Amino acid sequence: MRVKFVGWLLFLVVVGFSKSFAQSGIDGSYLWNSTSVTYVYNEKNEFTIGNKDHFSNQINKLDYYYFDLTGYHKFTSHFQLGAGYRYSSTLKANVWNPSNNYLGYFVYLAQPGNLKIRCATRFAYKTFKTGNDQYSIDNISNIDFFVKSKSWFPKPYLMDEIFTELKTKRFQNVRIYGGFHLLKQKYFGLDLYYCYWRSHSGPNWYDYNVMGINTKIRI
Repeated sequence: MRVKFVGWLLFLVVVGFSKSFAQSGIDGSYLWNSTSVTYVYNEKNEFTIGNKDHFSNQINKLDYYYFDLTGYHKFTSHFQLGAGYRYSSTLKANVWNPSNNYLGYFVYLAQPGNLKIRCATRFAYKTFKTGNDQYSIDNISNIDFFVKSKSWFPKPYLMDEIFTELKTKRFQNVRIYGGFHLLKQKYFGLDLYYCYWRSHSGPNWYDYNVMGINTKIRI
């Protein structure tokens, strides 16, 4: 009975999400879909393969995607280091512009009370086929709520992403997320979220509303 109820709840949430997103396309909205597969080698080392796609309602097509591979080593219960490579491509003037991204992570972990906190500082070196190289420092932080609860009910979380380009010393992207872990099992997770996204391009800032789905697999 419980499995059936969870299944129906998930179905209704996804259907409502799809309808509300379709109605929001006039304001420059996006649909993001991301998938990750994490291989846990041992208690201190893990490797993640990830993919993310940005579908733009403004042009009714995909305008960005990436594939990446990242490895993490946990030194203590509160600190880990990571390194990775990402291949990404952005659609501009109907031409795909690829980029190679070399990434390093310093990650702080904590679990005070009924919360779980992950705060990552990422250093990125990016090379472009049609543009100048870039260096950036990014902050990516997550707060999960009610992590000790045994209830099957979806658990809320908050997240931010703040990307800073070092040559220009300017923010490139500011993203604030609010969402729910609809399913969070040992080997499988499914998140649904809203993101308010501010993107800096040239002299201007642009605002976007994003709805997203995140699928996570652990093996």
